[in-house]
Amino acid sequence: MANDFKLLLNALVKQPAFMVLHFTNSNNLIEQIKQFCKDECSEYKIFYLDKSKKELEKFKDDITTIQYLNLDRKQYTMQGKFYDYLFIDALPQDRVSFFKKIYKSLKNAAPIFIFLPNSSKELSYKIEAELIECNYVASSKMQIDNYLVVSAKKMHGWSGS
Repeated sequence: MANDFKLLLNALVKQPAFMVLHFTNSNNLIEQIKQFCKDECSEYKIFYLDKSKKELEKFKDDITTIQYLNLDRKQYTMQGKFYDYLFIDALPQDRVSFFKKIYKSLKNAAPIFIFLPNSSKELSYKIEAELIECNYVASSKMQIDNYLVVSAKKMHGWSGS
């Protein structure tokens, strides 16, 4: 991955013991996020959405945990933890339900970054509308390396239903 993703990561605030949540089916972003998490991160949680992606298990270490996510779970909250950053490069079919479920796992004002193929401009507009429907705000789009990235924030005091 080129330098744009590193620039994005360098722009993010690293609070002591911050936590990162990542939904993926590939290792495209993992090494860069692990580097971002290197010093002050207390947890980097990776969920893979495809049962066949067990090869991601090789990325486990002291702060990195990896597990398959059953999308039919009632909610995605993990032991009362609230994550500071969310990266998504694998989306399920039912995006609205997914966005509602992960909402409760994020700290207030936590940014989310959804990585789409560059050719997904039409999809990016649909995702922005779905994020607004699910009480995420301040959405925007940006080109980062070979991706069209949709970002938004969970805002304090919003219902997250």
